Amino acid sequence: MRKPEGFGYRWTRPVLVLFLIGTLILLLFYIDEPLRRHFGGVKPGVTLLNVPLEGLFRFEVAAIVAELARAEGRKPLNAQLDEEREAIVPELNGLEIDQEATADLVFNASREVALKPVYREIYPDLRWEHYPSRPAYRGNSRKQAVALMINVAWGEEYLPDMLSVLEKEESLGTFFLTGKWAEKNEGLVQSIAHGGHELANHGYSDAEVFPELDGWAMAQSIRRTNEIIFETTGSYPLYFTPHRGEKNNLTLELVSRHGMRTVLWSLDTVDWKKPGVQAMKNKIMNHVEPGMIILMHPTADTVTLLEEIIPMLREQNLKIVTIRELLCPSWPIYQIAKGNVQ
Repeated sequence: MRKPEGFGYRWTRPVLVLFLIGTLILLLFYIDEPLRRHFGGVKPGVTLLNVPLEGLFRFEVAAIVAELARAEGRKPLNAQLDEEREAIVPELNGLEIDQEATADLVFNASREVALKPVYREIYPDLRWEHYPSRPAYRGNSRKQAVALMINVAWGEEYLPDMLSVLEKEESLGTFFLTGKWAEKNEGLVQSIAHGGHELANHGYSDAEVFPELDGWAMAQSIRRTNEIIFETTGSYPLYFTPHRGEKNNLTLELVSRHGMRTVLWSLDTVDWKKPGVQAMKNKIMNHVEPGMIILMHPTADTVTLLEEIIPMLREQNLKIVTIRELLCPSWPIYQIAKGNVQ
């Protein structure tokens, strides 16, 4: 039986040619490994923690990420209860490489990209949020950082120079302001905030002795100062420190009810007694440890002290951070980026 004209011959040749070409490409793809790696592997120039991954398949990347995960990371550390001072040292969350997310990151990366792993946090069993009224005197010593607690009820004439030094040294401080001082110095309060520094609560007046106040007066001092700082900067303080560190259990409870934490210090410059720059510098360098909170005030000598001490602390591999960052249970980005999480 004769086939209809044009059936088969006219249409099957192109189809056959395409089929043969496709088959040849598939054969080449499966036979030629470099070709498969070029089209199906990691893009050229991609590295993970300086490990080259170009051309690797998914299962190979997964094996490398698993090996890195065994070497990287940290187990969580519980918060530490200081029964002698009835205080608490914040916990430190654990870190581990999220292997699936890291592998996805590698395969979605464009050419010539240096990647870092995707981490996820592991929370310890004992956390400082379980003890909201306990004060903190320091951060976790596993953080390579210290914080400057700068109490301000006077000394505004020295603050511009102090802020200038901190800006020059790319360091941040936490300024505990009395509400009375903040009311009279709105411009300086805004300058502190605009510099990226943290603002905290030092009570309404440095004449207040908190243990001698009743609950209403304590709460009024805390609340009024918070409102003044918020009206000036748009942010509520997270931390409170009483004048001269004087407190009682009611103070601690009222602070926590305001959603804040009482913070004290681990190293005092006693700059208000004017001991001299060298004496303050010696005291800090002889006693400083990672996680410490260093107390100071705006004075002429303190400005000079900051100029000299910040580079010295940096040489000790200590970064100057806000109290919020120091007390935060999460690992700081600058330490994760350096791989300093062993």
